[in-house]
Amino acid sequence: MGLINDYYSYYNVILWKKNGVIRHYAMYFLSFEFFEEDFDYILFLKFDFPDAFVNLNIKEITIALESIYALNEHTFVVLTTRKDPPLFSESADEFIHSFSSSFIHFKNIADKYGRDKFLQNDLLFELLNQIFKGNSDFKNILVKQIPIQSSHALTMNNCDVIIPHRGKDAFLKNTLFFLNQLKHIHVYVGIDQPLSQEIVKLKDEYSGFSFYKFNPDPVGPYIIRNNLIDRSSNHLIFYQDSDDVPCADRFERIAAYMDSTGCQLCGSHELRLDYLERTVRAHRFPTNVISALQKVGGHPLFHPTSAITREAFYLCGKLSEERTFGNDTKFLLHSFFVLDNIRNIDDFLYIRRRHAESLTTFPDTMIGSPAREQLLYDWIGDFELVKSGLLELENSSLNYHAPLFKFKSEKI
Repeated sequence: MGLINDYYSYYNVILWKKNGVIRHYAMYFLSFEFFEEDFDYILFLKFDFPDAFVNLNIKEITIALESIYALNEHTFVVLTTRKDPPLFSESADEFIHSFSSSFIHFKNIADKYGRDKFLQNDLLFELLNQIFKGNSDFKNILVKQIPIQSSHALTMNNCDVIIPHRGKDAFLKNTLFFLNQLKHIHVYVGIDQPLSQEIVKLKDEYSGFSFYKFNPDPVGPYIIRNNLIDRSSNHLIFYQDSDDVPCADRFERIAAYMDSTGCQLCGSHELRLDYLERTVRAHRFPTNVISALQKVGGHPLFHPTSAITREAFYLCGKLSEERTFGNDTKFLLHSFFVLDNIRNIDDFLYIRRRHAESLTTFPDTMIGSPAREQLLYDWIGDFELVKSGLLELENSSLNYHAPLFKFKSEKI
């Protein structure tokens, strides 16, 4: 099947049935003219660069997608093209427009939200936004790179998921919904603000998860992470921010990868759902974090995407607790001198929300703020001195620092 490759203008919409019948629409102005037809699945393809259309095998893609839907028809699949990860630091890559799902589930969400609203805005952003709010039949989200690599069922032992929460309770509600679809995880939630009725409802609804309240609030995410990790017991610990969403295969893929490679700290690429720009974008990270840090001091791993073994966490001396932002970077730079194997898996397993209320966008603590820039300057300076043998690690600014106040936590 030949596709229209005017990549700035066209959506290529593929509809197909399980028996192999395929219909193709090429749309200069996106419309839903096919809604009254009878198909099983739908695939939207649009890319921001022409090379994505080279050797694109539609039959191969639809077969791979059908195997996903055979396992769970309530899965929404975001698609982008496969490319080499960066070597040294995070790379903000292509904007993403492509996706696939069950045809009936797509029709249902479009009708519920309003077809015109989808057509007037970035389609994928609006879909994911509504899926996160629970306004759809979708219960799992996957992000796949084309060509889609075949995957088989992976077995994993129980692991702990650590979530500090401060901000919109609706975000936490969305996150817990998607976590609740998954097996072999125990979720620990630390509340860093006054208890609301919504939090109490969530605690009752997700009775298998553990909820703790921290006082006085805010204590910050690092105190919460350390405290909840102390309370947990499984060998593998996953971080998760309360305003982000895990992909359905995140835990099993990273757990299997760490087990097979001996990796002690492992992150992944992220899908960035930007509420300020209302776009969806790929952010990739180097696969070999140790190698990246040997060349350039920086942050080649996004902390909330990562998992760490319990032994490695305590070997690194835990997260510093003297401030409410930035200490994940400090922890990573410190871990370079302690751990032997830090990596990012070459997959998109984490969906991050960028919004106005987060620590990375709030003026006093945002990326690029004077406070963050000064900390990064101090830490990277000491990192290079320790690396060159001119400063002992224990005498550097990269070491653990205790909290500046007393706090308590209790189970709710």
